[in-house]
Amino acid sequence: MPEPAYANIARGALEQILATQLGAIESAATIVADAIAAGGVLQTFGTGHSRIVTLELAARAGGLVPVGMLAVKDLVMFGGADPGPILDPTYERESGLAERIYELAKPAPQDVFLIVSNSGINAAVTEMAALARERAHPIIAVTSLAHTRSAGARTTQGAHLADLADVVIDNHAPAGDAALEITPEVRIGAISSFTGVLIAQLLTELVCRRLLERGINPPVYTSANLASGDARNADLLERYHGRVRPIEP
Repeated sequence: MPEPAYANIARGALEQILATQLGAIESAATIVADAIAAGGVLQTFGTGHSRIVTLELAARAGGLVPVGMLAVKDLVMFGGADPGPILDPTYERESGLAERIYELAKPAPQDVFLIVSNSGINAAVTEMAALARERAHPIIAVTSLAHTRSAGARTTQGAHLADLADVVIDNHAPAGDAALEITPEVRIGAISSFTGVLIAQLLTELVCRRLLERGINPPVYTSANLASGDARNADLLERYHGRVRPIEP
């Protein structure tokens, strides 16, 4: 059986990230390590499938403990909002969501923001970036520059995510994300989640190495499914209690 075409696309995307984005990821790692060393937290935010990348960074085995995952669902879970509107997949285009989510999270001044959006155009992510910038938080963007610069992208007003960030990491997804044409009318094979998870894990490694260079033991989760996990995590969870929310099962 021939190898699926997506396998070749995935290999190429991985090689593109490693060949072109390590410098940006290293710069982002230094910013995050600075924040953690100063007692800050990496606040991550994304909507739609971009939440996959934020979840890869937050509250997982082998991941950094001082990572918060902000999401539109916080308005319901922590703000008591009606869940009806967030079930609309276009709700991320609604102006005003970012400020409500930010206020619920109460980020500290030393926190850094990592905002993920393949298109980089919807109000929730661009307004979160603008708000973080206004509050003097460093901003790291993970986005598709091909989509942001595409003539075919949906028209929106104002700056895009890439315009607002201190560091931009290009996920190398094509405009529209789907990378594999199987008929002239049908494209499949989304790339942004695959490369986004790779970027998240590269960033985690480099942050940990930066912290070790400073003599700081990286605050990293042990799997709760190992016998030693709960006990080893308890002190770290106490250290960041009230700063990082638990992730629902």
